[in-house]
Amino acid sequence: MSSSLSDIVSAADKAGPCAPFDVAPDDATRRMLVRWQHVYGPVYRIPAPQGGARRWVVHDPAFVQHIMVRRAARYGKGLGLDRVRLLLGEGIMVSEGAFWTRQRRLIQPAFKPRRLADFNAMIGHENLALAERWRAAACDDTAVDVAAHISELTLVIVLKSIFGADYSRLVEGASNPFSLLSEEATRDLRFAARFHRLGRVVESIIDTREDSDERPFDFLGHLLAARDRDGEAMSRRALVDEVMTLIVAGHETTASALAWAWYEIARHPEVCARAQAEVDALDEQDIPGLVDHASDRLRFIDAVIHETLRLYPPGWLLSRRAVEADAFGDYEIAAGDQILISPYVLHRDPTYWSMPDCFSPARFLQQGVPSQRFAYMPFAAGPRHCVGEHMAMTEMRAHLVTMLRRFTPVYAGEHPPMLESRINLRPGDGVPIRWRVRQELS
Repeated sequence: MSSSLSDIVSAADKAGPCAPFDVAPDDATRRMLVRWQHVYGPVYRIPAPQGGARRWVVHDPAFVQHIMVRRAARYGKGLGLDRVRLLLGEGIMVSEGAFWTRQRRLIQPAFKPRRLADFNAMIGHENLALAERWRAAACDDTAVDVAAHISELTLVIVLKSIFGADYSRLVEGASNPFSLLSEEATRDLRFAARFHRLGRVVESIIDTREDSDERPFDFLGHLLAARDRDGEAMSRRALVDEVMTLIVAGHETTASALAWAWYEIARHPEVCARAQAEVDALDEQDIPGLVDHASDRLRFIDAVIHETLRLYPPGWLLSRRAVEADAFGDYEIAAGDQILISPYVLHRDPTYWSMPDCFSPARFLQQGVPSQRFAYMPFAAGPRHCVGEHMAMTEMRAHLVTMLRRFTPVYAGEHPPMLESRINLRPGDGVPIRWRVRQELS
């Protein structure tokens, strides 16, 4: 049973919509959360279909902090977990409790900035290869779908960062078995079955690694070497689940964010010009050492990334489940209650953002933006904060710096890209761009 605006009454009359609504990672849910925010404010309840557990929508930053940080131990993963588990088994995106804590501790060291810096040369090389493709398209005055191209780029980067030298074995015969992640948008049971079969490919590489004395530096090498406090390694099943999780999480979110960034940069020539001026001031040889951390020399590039993530947070809907009773102010949360938090809604709330629907990277150059810390959280927050944030930021900086030094984008679509709200928020019909080669760098 769905809800509509006819079900919405004034906040003075009700604490939320009266009709049950089946919350899911889809466009209908995103649209209704935006509408309900205007009527019911930052905290309200939605009746669950078939009389299930109470469902709270929380977009008060202090309440969000309470749930995700201060009382995080009282909340587990919530709605939508089964759909993700179909793909990722018990990887850290979906696992909980003591098992999740152990896995997070084993994985976390691989994402320290000094370890990730060794991937910078590879990331730069892959971006230069894509730049040559875009240069050829520019010479032919052909529009390219940057969403598709960047999806391919980020997939190669994540696979090479996981498998290192074994990447060449993975794509023997010029066929990448993981290309279905870029080629298929639907995440249904059929897709899940195909994706699961790729676990055998991962296991074959693990078998080869275990039979070898070599200990290469890559994510798989780290996971194989990781030991818990008792000296125990991950089980084979856990290892495969974490590898598959890294592939999906490290690919789709970054790809979606960069596609949206190009759409907005192309639509705002003044933003493009300011970003190009910043990257033109860099020496080419300094770029690899700059992109893997926040730098005053890339402040505006970072602002472009943050503003893109504000308007188009890939993880646009987060859910939690109360594992025990809790309270925040006058709100009483019962064990089993479901909590829904949408960064998409929070990031566009005029209470915390001026002109919230406008693309304005300069806002992130101001002190105190946003006015509330938990009004902006594209990588979630608290103990389950995205472990790959640093690598994602490095990839996005490297990509934008490389391409803006060489090209000026011109949006070639007749209408804005369709917002497709699935597990990630992505452009559903592509982002067509015509590239103009910058003469001074051609």
